[in-house]
Amino acid sequence: MKKLFALVAVGMLAVACMPKMPDLPEVATLPSVQLPVANDENGWWQADQYEGKPVLIVFMGSWCPWCKKTMPAVNSLNKKYAGQVEIVGAFMDKIPGPVRDAARDNGFAAKTLYNAGELAEGLGVEGLPHAMLFDKKHRLVKMWEGYRPDMEEQVTVEIDKLLK
Repeated sequence: MKKLFALVAVGMLAVACMPKMPDLPEVATLPSVQLPVANDENGWWQADQYEGKPVLIVFMGSWCPWCKKTMPAVNSLNKKYAGQVEIVGAFMDKIPGPVRDAARDNGFAAKTLYNAGELAEGLGVEGLPHAMLFDKKHRLVKMWEGYRPDMEEQVTVEIDKLLK
């Protein structure tokens, strides 16, 4: 009996001394958010309206030269996946004027939102441009930070996986 008690005590001690396994990270999800549309004075974009559809959000700033270099890739993705994926440019600018100007001057055709700073902060965005792809249930699938000349190709691969 003493041997059994000693064995149980040693086992309990061993379990107590084992390092705790870290909790699995929580999957980031697109919150229920509403952002103003830059080229529509009364328009609002609501994430909830796109439930059941993948969403690509590219966070940008109207002043950011790397964001402007990213716009052609976003335009191409927007054209390629029209109706299948909701693709938006979410600008940090608090007012629509500079966003409209940047979109117009750079031929940006995707839906253009502004005042997205709070959303970006909540999603952990630290640099611009920053693209985030969410699946049909609006769970984060992949993100890309910074300008990438091959952004269109990388995002295409991930979107195609979601649409299969």
